[in-house]
Amino acid sequence: MRLYYDGLVVHQSQSDDGVIEVVDDGDIRSLHFGTFPRQSCMSIQTPHTLELTYTQAMMAALLLNPEPERVLIVGLGGGSLVKFILHHFPNCQIDVVEYRQDVLKVAYDYFQLPENDSRVNVHIGDGYLFVQKCFCEGATPYDMVLVDAYDHTGMSTSVGIQAFFDACASLLTSDGVMSINLWGTNRPVFKQTMARINESFDGKSLILPVEDKGNVIVLATIRLVSQANLKKLKLSVALQEEKLQIKLAKLLYELIRRNRPYIGKLFF
Repeated sequence: MRLYYDGLVVHQSQSDDGVIEVVDDGDIRSLHFGTFPRQSCMSIQTPHTLELTYTQAMMAALLLNPEPERVLIVGLGGGSLVKFILHHFPNCQIDVVEYRQDVLKVAYDYFQLPENDSRVNVHIGDGYLFVQKCFCEGATPYDMVLVDAYDHTGMSTSVGIQAFFDACASLLTSDGVMSINLWGTNRPVFKQTMARINESFDGKSLILPVEDKGNVIVLATIRLVSQANLKKLKLSVALQEEKLQIKLAKLLYELIRRNRPYIGKLFF
């Protein structure tokens, strides 16, 4: 093992799709794709907790759909979202789409992703092709679609196109929500992606910039979520926060603050 990224490299491999590195720093294990940014992060002692602030922000989707029964995850990484959902919602069925077979193997070998769990179906392939296939076949809708499809160069191109978001919208239940991790520092790409999301979801989207990061989480819904709807959630958020061990009250506050009509115009 050698020192790297302020930790010890416990695994390194390379395929046609790129480099994979697993780095340990005390109790924290991180996944890298040959660059400094962490693609995934896990506490070895408590693998179901969400260690990265942007993954916690993605689960603000639970404010809008607190008891998901079917979830689609596009982009596996170390499987943080999978493990979190399985721990807190043991009856939930999860479909996962991951482009790289070697990423799946590392998630099994180093990030405690459960193998042979009947609640989890992993599909190797392109996220857009999967959702398009589900749409064409009339698949059972999802309560939640979580999209975090990045590699060392940025977000996967195919999950940023209009047809992808059209298919995601068609695959949600009436109370469903899509939560997608976007990189907000590239303003032209961000604005274009937001325009496509709003086209697919009839403008029913909420932005949630991640504190001290370049990530912006976007929550897109089938039904309209108004400021009044968000404010009503204050009554129940404390119990959710205690159960899930993520700062839902703060996330709710930011959702309300960031999505006032005049703020939205300034942000874009």
